[in-house]
Amino acid sequence: MSATPQNLTAQTDLAEFIRASGPHCLIVARHGETGWNAEGRLQGQQDIPLNERGRSQALAAARFLSSVSLAEVQASTLRRCRQTARPIAEANIGRPQVSYSDLLKETALGVLEGELKDRQSTAELTRHYQEFSRDEIRYRVPHGETLHDVAERVQQFFAGQDELLKGPGVHLIVGHRNVNKMILKHLLGLSFEEGFRVEHEHQRLYLYFNASGELWSCSVGEDRITPGYVTTTDGSYA
Repeated sequence: MSATPQNLTAQTDLAEFIRASGPHCLIVARHGETGWNAEGRLQGQQDIPLNERGRSQALAAARFLSSVSLAEVQASTLRRCRQTARPIAEANIGRPQVSYSDLLKETALGVLEGELKDRQSTAELTRHYQEFSRDEIRYRVPHGETLHDVAERVQQFFAGQDELLKGPGVHLIVGHRNVNKMILKHLLGLSFEEGFRVEHEHQRLYLYFNASGELWSCSVGEDRITPGYVTTTDGSYA
């Protein structure tokens, strides 16, 4: 993988970069912010809509990607992803169709959904949250999923969809923080531990080129695209 960041001076530069690196690209995006994100609540598969900031983020992503001709947009069926994907598709020069899949839903967190991260409503839920925090890869919250379950869903999603990785054109997936970790694990052949370390903030875009096996990263409105993936919230790359 190249180690040289590329500078972008305009929205069209991203489209030009993709054309030069293609012919195929898969972009992985995260939905915009929700009220529960802002409050520090565990969302899981609760169908929480975007808040005002999240809607602004979705519109910013739509503007940033408008000149990248998208062949198709695929998104989680949860409302926060639908509300992010739709403006992107509507503003895009390629006028792509939007498809939705339950396989792209966020990790189900069972009894912890709706709980605050910094305090839980009962002692039992605190115990579950502490166990979950110690091993987010393997610990199964009651009525929830593990990251192994999410990885299996991701494999099912990609099965039979060769156009996402091999066909010409640019495809976009709008998913969630943890399901996107498992998408990049699948694409790059990472271990569960490596996939879990991938960070996917709101507004970050990952660009995967299957022919070269390269992954690049940038944020909406950013003037630089960097090889690799973010592993911490301070912006370091692997």
